[in-house]
Amino acid sequence: MQKTLSFSWASALVKECYNQGVRDAVLSPGSRNTSLTLALVHFPGIRCISVIDERSAGFVALGMSKVSKRPTLLCCTSGTAGANYYPAVIEAYQSSIPLIILTADRPAHLQQVGASQTIQQQHLFGAHVLDFIQLPEAETHRGNERSSDIQETILRTLQLASSGGPVHINIPFNKPFEPTQEQFNQYVQDSRTLVLEAEEAFSKPIPDLPSHRLVRPELVGLTTPSRLHSATAKEELSFSSNRNNLNQVLDKEAPLLHPEQVQDSYAEMERPLIVVGSDPTPFQWFNVLPTLAKHPNARIILEAGASLYGWDLEDSKVIKSKIILGWEAWLYRLKHPGSSPFTSIDGIVRLGKEVVNPALARFLSESKHLTQLRFITHEPFEDALASEPSFISPEVAFSWVDLKKKYTQITAKDWHSAFYELKKSYLEVLAQHFNQVQNDTLTDGAVFYRLSTIIPASTPIFLSNSLPVRDQALFAPIWSVDNPLIAQRGAAGIDGISSTAIGMSLSTQLPMALITGDIAFLYDINALLSAKLITQPLVIFVINNGGGSIFSSLPVQQAAPESMEWFLTPQQVSIEHLAQGYGLSYSKIAHSKQLWETNWAEQIQNALRTNTLTSESNHSRANGRNPEKTKPTHLRSTNSASNVRIVEFVTDSQASNAERNQFRR
Repeated sequence: MQKTLSFSWASALVKECYNQGVRDAVLSPGSRNTSLTLALVHFPGIRCISVIDERSAGFVALGMSKVSKRPTLLCCTSGTAGANYYPAVIEAYQSSIPLIILTADRPAHLQQVGASQTIQQQHLFGAHVLDFIQLPEAETHRGNERSSDIQETILRTLQLASSGGPVHINIPFNKPFEPTQEQFNQYVQDSRTLVLEAEEAFSKPIPDLPSHRLVRPELVGLTTPSRLHSATAKEELSFSSNRNNLNQVLDKEAPLLHPEQVQDSYAEMERPLIVVGSDPTPFQWFNVLPTLAKHPNARIILEAGASLYGWDLEDSKVIKSKIILGWEAWLYRLKHPGSSPFTSIDGIVRLGKEVVNPALARFLSESKHLTQLRFITHEPFEDALASEPSFISPEVAFSWVDLKKKYTQITAKDWHSAFYELKKSYLEVLAQHFNQVQNDTLTDGAVFYRLSTIIPASTPIFLSNSLPVRDQALFAPIWSVDNPLIAQRGAAGIDGISSTAIGMSLSTQLPMALITGDIAFLYDINALLSAKLITQPLVIFVINNGGGSIFSSLPVQQAAPESMEWFLTPQQVSIEHLAQGYGLSYSKIAHSKQLWETNWAEQIQNALRTNTLTSESNHSRANGRNPEKTKPTHLRSTNSASNVRIVEFVTDSQASNAERNQFRR
């Protein structure tokens, strides 16, 4: 049978991506990636969407993987197209989100000769990918040995993505890109057979994958400095899992935390605080957190971005019952004398990335006298706060969760009651303040509090950088228990926020809310080109506080007030007209009295309640279980974007900052 080599190359790669768990692909239209595009859209096991703006496309794929926990495939043509993926790739690397980037490239004879749409694409994303492969050009007579080597390399790279991070495969294509009719028909037939045979095996949830697939490989086999206890290189450790990696560590004669000593350290804490920063690894969610939560006196702080969403955790009700609400205000008040349950904490355990909340960061930094156990995540030995924790490597964590040592402490009822009273009193303070302060001045805090009374429980909420992700704990703490909270805290930029939310909406197939600032919204305005793909309600709440008002709360405001025009970036763009241009419904709240009206609130509630599924159904969707169809529906833009609506709040930045300071006092 006569074949087009480029299509053969592309189709083999697409099949292998599917075998490694890919179920979604985001395609950026182009010519050089024609073979890949045709192979993807005609593969029945992968749902494809088309996003014209590559920068937006990268974040849409990121949002899909945030929810599905599986690698989403990104595919583009040659030239600068792939470079536009870079911000999303950095975020994926920093937050351990699985992505597979396939960039089509010019063949060797078109490199460095001035060919159009040709740049240096090898190692395009530098150190921000877990692996890079430069594939050779497809050849008519390729030896079996070489073919096997290439297949093995591709397999390893694709498996790396599942451990949490992006991988990049660069593929040179020669013309012609289009398959012959006979080749195409055979591909479609073979693909259907492959999907029917493989779907059941790959419908299992992520937690059922082997542990080594849930931890990024560069974090395995690390030397682990300890400021508590250490074992000598000759000491026999009583666990068997990952012994090969352990031996590599021991060969370096580096100190390791003995797993039983780690367990003892935690079990001996009478009142431990578990702090979960954004983006914990899957292993930390599935295995470590349920183990920690079994401590009878454990209490938990979740930063925004440390969402329980999408993870079918053991003892999730127990975990939620131990989450502390109102912690930010109380941690700020620790600067002043007074009784607080926080002063009774005698040990800290930390999961996820470094915390960003200033009050929490200061508390951890000033608690060096307490035992702090830090599970390694994303980057080895994170300690930006100079809190001097004792690091726990994945090898120790693997063993620890298998130990069945029983906690011996008696439940400290007074301790738990103190946190319950703290929660109750703080929620009463919020209600009293915002029920009384209903004048014409609209603040960011009032918006958050009002939305906390409107957005239904269980509705996923995506919080933008910079201020929204900080305001949640202060003004809408109840969301930490009632709603899945998601944030973009890897590189913590404001780029790609709306695109990520759209990707999440496509993946959840549930009503969703995005709370964003005016600058972040305008920065990613091309995301609205994909609004017509959305099949479930997505409400975008835009807090328009005059552009970059977070800088008003930074020291530069006092140090150089005359230079604030270079930091604050108020824009005169009409968000209403933008919404109309993209065909989106729009409403505007400019005064506090409008905020408390019922008509718009009831409309939002009704929209977000539409087709809301149970938590268990949500988890099943997120983890790709129970496939209903052999061939996923490819999402194409329609003539309507009726499922996306924008609500703009025009707030006063000075009054908002004053209100934040008031609650922190």
